[in-house]
Amino acid sequence: DSARSSRESEAVARHRPRPVLPSWLWLWFPPLLLLVILPVRVIDAGTYRVWIDGELGLIELTTPLLAFGGAVVGGMLFRELLQEGRSKLLAWVGLHILACIYFAGEELSWGQHLIGWSTPEGIAALNDQGETNLHNMSSWLDQKPRLLLELWVLIGGVIVPLWGLRAARRLSPDVTFSWVWPTLDCLPTALLAILVRLPERLKDVFDIASLPYEIRYSEPQEYYFALFLLLYLAA
Repeated sequence: DSARSSRESEAVARHRPRPVLPSWLWLWFPPLLLLVILPVRVIDAGTYRVWIDGELGLIELTTPLLAFGGAVVGGMLFRELLQEGRSKLLAWVGLHILACIYFAGEELSWGQHLIGWSTPEGIAALNDQGETNLHNMSSWLDQKPRLLLELWVLIGGVIVPLWGLRAARRLSPDVTFSWVWPTLDCLPTALLAILVRLPERLKDVFDIASLPYEIRYSEPQEYYFALFLLLYLAA
């Protein structure tokens, strides 16, 4: 009974409207990327294209780094849950670890962007961009997983924490269920992940040809997806 009471207390604390990670990580670090890349894009498009948006640019390298960090943190969490006997959460955490590994590997074309090998002919014939990855072969390996992740970020990272902040209470008396939901630590990153794609979507809705100082909005969004996964597993 005391162990159960302790777990319930932990669940309650987890969903009170306060973060558990240091503020520099969950609050101040997320907007840093935009504060760096947007001025560079305004000042010099060439520099932005090479050093920020290129295959070995800032975004393309930091995104898989964050995703790999999420896999490492997730592995530590998995081991902790295994030791504590919380078997109900193992599959959920394991799914996120696999997502982080897939995310990091695909972003780097499993090392091709770093090492620079030639894509095997069989893969190149199936791949839209002639790269050694899976996400350019089928929408089932790219757009659809991305949509599921975006919905998870929107619902779990924005709607649920805001509701919890307003209600000032946990979501469920079930301890396992409560631990599934992201905490307030993920909110700034989740908001940025959704909002950074807003200009592109407004273009589509209002049929706007182009916007001033456009960027590939999907790239910073992927960065924030990776950061979200890292913070979710860390919190």
